[in-house]
Amino acid sequence: MSPRIGVVGGLNMDIHLFGGEHRSEDGAYLAERYIIEPGGKGSNQSRAAARLGADALLVGCVGDDEFGRLCVDATNADGVDTTHVVTTDEQGTGFVVIQLIDGRHRSLVFTPGANSLLTWADVVPALDALAGCDVVITQSEVPADTVDRLIDWSQESGVPIYLDPASPQQASVHSLVGAEVITPNVLEAGVLTGRSLDDDTAPVFAARELVAMGVRRSILKLGAAGALFVSDDSVKSIPTAVVEAVDETGAGDVFVAALAIRRASGSDWVDAIAFSNAAAAVSISQSGLFLPGFDEVAALTSTIGAPSAVT
Repeated sequence: MSPRIGVVGGLNMDIHLFGGEHRSEDGAYLAERYIIEPGGKGSNQSRAAARLGADALLVGCVGDDEFGRLCVDATNADGVDTTHVVTTDEQGTGFVVIQLIDGRHRSLVFTPGANSLLTWADVVPALDALAGCDVVITQSEVPADTVDRLIDWSQESGVPIYLDPASPQQASVHSLVGAEVITPNVLEAGVLTGRSLDDDTAPVFAARELVAMGVRRSILKLGAAGALFVSDDSVKSIPTAVVEAVDETGAGDVFVAALAIRRASGSDWVDAIAFSNAAAAVSISQSGLFLPGFDEVAALTSTIGAPSAVT
């Protein structure tokens, strides 16, 4: 049977700006070209899981507007069950304006919109469906209280929660220590620990500090350097595949979706992280949000070297 992955998270419209320059200190940013496409971490993660072969469902909130309809339609098109995406007329659908330079993205404007209105009452009707999932993924893109209540539910139901702590400022200690695993990138780990992660050794200390805070497991995403996996006193460095980085949009979302699928399919943590590294590598090799299929990720996983212990 296919893994069943639930996602509780955000839906946004992404506006990507490519190239260009600021005309003056207070002048408008002049982009060479742009792409508008549905996104949001919740939508991306559920769609990535579906593309990789899972039965996926999404719980979220959109505005009663064109952006919201486009986001839901795109998620539906990948085979995700969007029955539990609610629509509100109190806020518009969230959107983000992203500047992309040399494959790296920087959020210029982010408006959470309807994502900020996803309450626990909105999630409750989906609990029976979520209880049938192998893994539930969530992020700090929706209200902290909703995530905290989801963590409490997971303790009762036994369904593991994978937490992507973005935005890290909204991640509560309760959710960080209650999740089965957290998957911050370097910047997010820096915010969570209050550390500067400018040198090569800092990520190791940050990852260990997260576990010392009570986090069960932490996977620190290092981009081209792969990932660090920390559990108890064990720290492993898991390399990734070498690809040309074209656009990193959604790579972290692809990573956690791939992780959930491989763990639900019986892989150990290290093998699952190697697969996730490969999935993210395939994703960044294309422009815009690129959600890879299982076969191409599996093929690239076979090229990744062995993990190593970090002392």
